[in-house]
Amino acid sequence: MLVPLSTLDQLLGRTGITMGYVIKSVDNATLEAAGKRVVDKWRLLAGRLERNPSTSMWSIRVPLEGEVSDRLQFTTSKLAVELDAPIIPVDAMSSEILVRPDLKYFRHPSTPNSMSAFSSSNAPILFIHVTELSNCACVGISVPHGVFDAFGLGQIIRSLDAELNGKAWTPPPFSETNIMDETLQELKAAAPLYTNEPAALIDVKRELVPPSLTNVACIGADIAYEYLWQKAEVKAVYLGENVVDEMVRKVKDEVKSFGTGFVSTGDIIVAWFLKTAYLRETDKNAVYVSTMVSIRSPLEEKNPAFNSYTHNCLMPCCCPSLSKEEIASKSLAELAVIHRKAIDDMRNIPFIQAYNHWVAKIGGVAMPTRRRGADSWVFSNQIVGHLDEIDFGSEMSAFWHWNLPFAVDHSVILNKFKGGYIIEAVVRRSRWEAVAEEVERMKKGENALRVQ
Repeated sequence: MLVPLSTLDQLLGRTGITMGYVIKSVDNATLEAAGKRVVDKWRLLAGRLERNPSTSMWSIRVPLEGEVSDRLQFTTSKLAVELDAPIIPVDAMSSEILVRPDLKYFRHPSTPNSMSAFSSSNAPILFIHVTELSNCACVGISVPHGVFDAFGLGQIIRSLDAELNGKAWTPPPFSETNIMDETLQELKAAAPLYTNEPAALIDVKRELVPPSLTNVACIGADIAYEYLWQKAEVKAVYLGENVVDEMVRKVKDEVKSFGTGFVSTGDIIVAWFLKTAYLRETDKNAVYVSTMVSIRSPLEEKNPAFNSYTHNCLMPCCCPSLSKEEIASKSLAELAVIHRKAIDDMRNIPFIQAYNHWVAKIGGVAMPTRRRGADSWVFSNQIVGHLDEIDFGSEMSAFWHWNLPFAVDHSVILNKFKGGYIIEAVVRRSRWEAVAEEVERMKKGENALRVQ
C-alpha cells in the first residue's frame, strides 16, 4: 500500500526528531523484541519513504503482509564512562536547571534526518539506539519529522510501552488517501467562512513571509549571532508538580478576577519562562512570540479521523508583539491571557481556511522572518504527545528532545515529566543565568513570583 504524506509533511521533510530517555538500566533483548512487535502490528512503521518524481510528493510504501523484523533499526553500544551531564533526581517539590547530554548517546551516527536521506539509504523510519554507560542507560527513539509530529511520535512511544508492559493497544489507522490534504483542499475551494480577514492572521503575516535568499541569510546570520556571540545554550528547567500547582492557582485566581475566562497550565508556563528570561532586560526592544499549535481538534469537525491522525497536524500561532518593557510590567496572568487568546483565535476552521487562502496567494510556502534588535521565540507544547508515558522497566531520570539537524535559537519545548513540567530551550547564556537565578530563589522557598 502507498500511504501519501501531506503538503505540510513535505515542508518538514528535511528534519528529524530524536527523543532521548535516561534510565537506570535496560534489557536490550526485551526492548528490541518489543520494538519489532510494534513494527509488525503497526505496518506503517514497516514502510519505506518513497518520492514521486513527477509530483515531488512523498509517500510511505507499506508492506501489508510478510516478515518485517528487519524494518526496525535497533543498535547498541556500551561505554565504560559516565553520562556527560549530571543526573539530578526530581520530585513534586523540585525546581532544577538540567543540562542536556550529548546526542551521541541516543542516536546512532547512521540515522538519517531528511526524508530524501531515508529514501536514498532505504532506511527504516523507526530507529532505536541504546547506549549503556557506567552510571545509567540511554535510549533514543528517532523518526523523520516529515512523517510524524509530537502526537504521532507519542503514538509510537505508547505502542512501545504497551508491548514492553503487556498492555493491549490498537495500531493507529492509515490509508491510501491523506485526510489533511483532502480537508485543506475542500476548505480552499469552499466559500469563505469569514466576512473579514481574521485578526489573528495579521500577527501571523507579520511573522511569516514568502521564502527568499535574503530572508534565509538574515535568519542564518541571526542564529549564528546567538550561538557564537551570545553563547546560546540548550538546557532545561524542571518545575515539580507542587511548584507548578501553586503558580497555576495564583495565576488562575487573578485571571478569574479579570473575568476573561480560561488559561491553561501551558499558557502560564510560557508566560513564566518569558518573564524569567527577561528579568535582567527591560528595554523597549521588540519580542515576537509564536507557538506551534496542533489543529486536530478543529479539523475533527470536518473529519473525526483527525482524532488519531499520525502525521503533521500543526499550524503557527503568533501573539501580538510586545516589548521587553511590557513583558516586565505585565503579570503572569496578563501574559497567559494574551497567549491563550492568540491560540483560541486561530484554532478554528475559519482561521485555518483564511490562513491557507493567504499561503496560496504568496506562492504556497511561508517561512519565519527575523528583525534586527528583536527576539523571535517559538514555543512548542508537546504535552499532547504524552512523550513521557513509557516504562522501560527501570527508573527514568530525564528525557530530552532533539530537532535535527539543529535547533534554532529561542526555541522552547514543553513536556510533562513525573507530574511536573520540563521546559527545554535554546537560549543565550545571559538569559539562562537569569532563569537559574529565579530557580535558585524558588529552591530556597522564596517568593517564586518575583516573576508575577
